[in-house]
Amino acid sequence: MPRPKKLEPDDELGTITFEEAFRRLGETAQALEAGGLPLAQATKVYEQGMALVQRCNLLLNETQLKITQLKESYSGPDDPDHQDGQDDLDWDEAAEC
Repeated sequence: MPRPKKLEPDDELGTITFEEAFRRLGETAQALEAGGLPLAQATKVYEQGMALVQRCNLLLNETQLKITQLKESYSGPDDPDHQDGQDDLDWDEAAEC
């Protein structure tokens, strides 16, 4: 099984897409579940996985804000679908990357 791509602190983590971060996170989880890694390497892989989780959460939160702003810009207080800032989407479930 291929190991997840190594992420360095100055790597492109801040620019990768949600889909790429999520894919790498899956690889990271598989590598940790497979076991057999020396403790130091397993710790580093875990740390990289946590950075990927943070990236996924950041992108999901940014998307949630953007969708909320779009909904509010297209609906006003007189709109029957306007719910005082409540979303139809369950963002807590979606944010669990």
